[in-house]
Amino acid sequence: MKPRFLSYTTRLLTKPFKVAIVGTGPGGFYTAHHLLNKSSPDVKLNIDFFEKLPTPYGLSRYGVAPDHPEVKNCEDHMINIMKDFGNSESRHKVRFLGNVEVGKDITLKELEDNYNSIVLAYGCTSADNKLSIPGADLPGVVPARQFVNWYNGHPDYYGENKYIPPPLDKVDTVSIIGNGNVALDVARILLADPREHWAKTDISVDAQQLLEKSTVKHVRIVARRGVLESAFSNKEIRELLELPAKFVPLPKDLLDFDTKKLGR
Repeated sequence: MKPRFLSYTTRLLTKPFKVAIVGTGPGGFYTAHHLLNKSSPDVKLNIDFFEKLPTPYGLSRYGVAPDHPEVKNCEDHMINIMKDFGNSESRHKVRFLGNVEVGKDITLKELEDNYNSIVLAYGCTSADNKLSIPGADLPGVVPARQFVNWYNGHPDYYGENKYIPPPLDKVDTVSIIGNGNVALDVARILLADPREHWAKTDISVDAQQLLEKSTVKHVRIVARRGVLESAFSNKEIRELLELPAKFVPLPKDLLDFDTKKLGR
């Protein structure tokens, strides 16, 4: 029998292609989903997810409103990935490494030395936009990201550095600056009945208890642009209109001005 020699190219193909994905939100697991489904038959993938939190899903878990479970269906991609490729028998290999913070527990240089490719899919969740107006730093001004993460039970907002929510049991009026989906989510959180509506969801226990004591009666949504430039979806505004609350209509002259921009 003649000796069999493998070319350099063949040896490369038999060696797994290692990918590190930093972050396990939708961006991270959709990346893995497409890599695994579109890779060549002769390529073996070893994908490692690195996640700062103990659990996956990122923004779909801690950014989506508790009463929108259908939006979280994207998490099925991550579940299926781990089910199909998280065992030793599959051609591709996938691992989830939670509670590992890149830059603290492991360096980017270490990832570069041990992986063929690195995908940074951790989003941008460490800073909040601030208003450049007087009073922006007053205690009652709360970034939406912090409030949303708190009512969704984000681990960073509990424990030693427990987040102190706004005193909803001591105020009757809240103004929300912005008119996107998050603004309407927050308005719905404040206005919907905590026992009838939120008790059926996976909202955090702390948020549920505070909302039951809430004295908020009036919510103002303040936006810098007109109705037609609003960033919220039809679904969000429909859910808000279905609440047992009274809505103050916009002045007719503002609506007339906006409708002039509509096409035929």
